[in-house]
Order: sequence, then C-alpha cells, then structure tokens
Amino acid sequence: MKVESCSHSKSTFFLPLLMKKYPIIVAGGKGLRMGGELPKQFIPVEGRPVLMRTLDTFYACDRSMLIILVLPRDHQPYWRELCSRYQFAVPHRIADGGVTRFHSVQNGLALVDEAEALVAVHDGVRPFVAAEVIEACYREAEAHGAVVPVIPVVETVRHL
Repeated sequence: MKVESCSHSKSTFFLPLLMKKYPIIVAGGKGLRMGGELPKQFIPVEGRPVLMRTLDTFYACDRSMLIILVLPRDHQPYWRELCSRYQFAVPHRIADGGVTRFHSVQNGLALVDEAEALVAVHDGVRPFVAAEVIEACYREAEAHGAVVPVIPVVETVRHL
C-alpha cells in the first residue's frame, strides 16, 4: 500500500507531527449482508471482537492518539459489556452513529477538541491496516493538508 498526498511536492523532509491525532473509527453498520444476528464489528477474530482489534491497531501505532469510536446508540451497551468481558483498556471516546456514514463521521468530528487537528476516518471492521500506513497518512496529511491511502487495482477474471 502506498500513500498518495493531495500535493505535488517532491520534498521528502518531514517535520515532526505537532498537531494532535484523532482516528475516528466508524462502526455503525448492522452487518446485514453477512446474514448473521451479530453485527460484524462484534464478530470474534482469534478470540476477540474485530472492533477491538481495530482500536488496538491504532493505539499500538501511537498511544497519544485520541481515538473516537462511532457506534449506533443501541450497540453501545453491548460494546461496554464486551469491553468489561475482555478487559479492554484502550482509551477511547464514543460518539453516536448517525443515519448515514456522513452523519456518523460528523458526530465523531464533534468530539475533536482542537480547532486544528489531524483526523483519520477508518472503518471499524478493517483491523489489519499496517502501522506504517497509519503513520504515513498522518505525516502526509500534516505536510499536505489531506491524504488518501491507495493500493493498486488487481484485475481478475473469473470463469463461471
């Protein structure tokens, strides 16, 4: 995976990150396409809910990040129960999920304390993002204002 910045600068010199970093982890889906009763963010992966693994990934990358988790209000009691059951201690704030992903992100942004901060928006059921990608995204965002991580498209042909 590489990180594409929104600038055409060729500079490779980066100043240390000065702004606070806020990952907004959006987990508002109901997982209806998976067909199960349990929303996919709560499905265990190697013994722990996938959502915990996602928060672990960001926290392990940089413990100074101020993690904001966006969950539908009706999922929050279950999340708190899971946190207790698994003794999950990664610090995070919880924002209410919205009607759409846009509204969920907006609710997460409302918990950002600083007027200027580095904000990442990440899908709660994607725990396997590399620390190098997270670090590169924040570094490039601070240098250029915005960034989107991308991977090359792999074309496949399937015979049915």
